[in-house]
Amino acid sequence: MTCRGIHSSRDIPHLISGETDKAFSHLISTQSPTLTLLKMRFKSTAQDNPWLTSPSYSSLVPIGTHSLWASITGPPRPPTAPLLIFITGAGGASALHIKLQQQLTPYIRCLFYDRAGYNLSTLPPLKPSLGKIVADDTARDLTKLLAATGLEPPYLLIAHSFGGIIARTFLQHHSSNPATITGMLLFDTATELMLSPLFPRFPPPEIMAVAQDVDYEALTHLQRDSGLSDAEWDYALLACARCRQAQEYEDTHASAHNLSLHRQLDFKTLGSRPLTVVRCNIAADMQFLYDEGVRLGGGSELEREAARLFISKCRCFLGQIQRAQWGLSEDVCDREFVEWGHDLPIRRPGIVVWLVRELMERMERKGGRGDGSGDVDKAIAVDEAGHEAERKMDRGQNVSNRSFPHPVVSFFG
Repeated sequence: MTCRGIHSSRDIPHLISGETDKAFSHLISTQSPTLTLLKMRFKSTAQDNPWLTSPSYSSLVPIGTHSLWASITGPPRPPTAPLLIFITGAGGASALHIKLQQQLTPYIRCLFYDRAGYNLSTLPPLKPSLGKIVADDTARDLTKLLAATGLEPPYLLIAHSFGGIIARTFLQHHSSNPATITGMLLFDTATELMLSPLFPRFPPPEIMAVAQDVDYEALTHLQRDSGLSDAEWDYALLACARCRQAQEYEDTHASAHNLSLHRQLDFKTLGSRPLTVVRCNIAADMQFLYDEGVRLGGGSELEREAARLFISKCRCFLGQIQRAQWGLSEDVCDREFVEWGHDLPIRRPGIVVWLVRELMERMERKGGRGDGSGDVDKAIAVDEAGHEAERKMDRGQNVSNRSFPHPVVSFFG
């Protein structure tokens, strides 16, 4: 069954971030935990494994040819409880989502990680003839990470932007065992058609040329709205800068093409397992960048014309393209946030938390209605006064000269 919900800022109160944790104080443990790639583990080994027992643990994990940085938080799992795995978009370090991880922690055990070459994770030796990383590589790395840390199924996959291609590729790799993945939340994710000849580049270089002088963060106050402290924000910027080389190696279009060959949307690869598809207003993001860029004199007339055509395509086709993801499952909940942009998981992590909790309830019902429409205001508990107090904090002078990778320009590839 499909449930649908279209929400605006009038429907959903502003969310405040959770309490600031001592994030990044333990980014890397100087001593790696005892790791094993074997499926069968002795009980004593499990008891000694901090990935299974510690309320909070992070480390650089060797997976053979390279190492991945990962962080786990939340209560220990009962045997049948899912592990939430969050997969970021292209160029997006997990440090950008520290507030989301903090707010999810009371409800579910969460694994946030940086894929190969992102932030502190290292790159594998690339084959000279190829020199590219595709989603199949990243999905295999995730499987190795889970084995190395002893984190066994079931898994609940949460993906943002290009992370959706990776999550669905991981799903394909484990399609022979449906019990591995018990649910999926695709948050404004890229699809096979989005990264196709319809959009040879997403976004195209022309809109980037028009918007090259736009200071997105200073205009939209992303740091303030996200609740990130100055230290957390500075680290997130540094982490994203460290992702750039690996992002250049990632072939997003080849990854999408490879995924399309499996025809997941035709065969309902998730079966009856719950799926939530979230759509935000990317066209409005692009229009904002275009308008500000033109105001600053950016781009030639030809570049502006190409940018306008791209925005028009977004308005006409993106909704249809993203709705095609409904074909993944027989149990789909669709959410459209018409007044929010692509950076919603960073700007309002509490909305993602509510969507995850709703999805968890559907998973527990195992084929129930999955209909959360109309419950948004009640389900998201917020302190509006507290958020308004945050909004009054003027940090514009502190961040206006910082280089922030715009969540739309960077995260699709």
